[in-house]
Amino acid sequence: MKLVKSKSPEIEPEWDNFSIDSLDFRPHRDGNLVNIFSTIHPKENASETQNYAIECARKLAAWILEHRNAFGDGDGFQIIIGWSKEVRATGRQIVRTGGDFNDLQAIASGTKEIQMHGNWTANVF
Repeated sequence: MKLVKSKSPEIEPEWDNFSIDSLDFRPHRDGNLVNIFSTIHPKENASETQNYAIECARKLAAWILEHRNAFGDGDGFQIIIGWSKEVRATGRQIVRTGGDFNDLQAIASGTKEIQMHGNWTANVF
C-alpha cells in the first residue's frame, strides 16, 4: 500500500494507493478527524467486490495502527472505500467505517463487521 498526497480534488488514489485528509475536530473530539480513503473498480460480481472492499478497509485500519505514532491519542478515523469516478460519478462511497484506535483494532482483526454503504451496487452490477 502506498500513501498518495495530493491537494487536487481531480486526483484520487486507486487501490492499493490511498490518501489521508485531516481536520481539527475540537471541541467535538479531543483531536483530529482523519479521513483515509481509496477507490476501487468492481470485481467479477457483487460478492467478490464486497469482499475486496472490506479487505481494503481492514488493511487501511491495520496501516493506521502500524503508524499510530503519527496520530494523536484523541484522533478519530473514518475509512472510506469508494467507486472510481470511471465506475460511478455520484454516490460513490461503498464502505465507510472507523472510530478510535480500539475500533480500528476490531476492524483490522475482523472482529468488527463492516457494512456496505447505501445502495452500493446500483448501476454497477
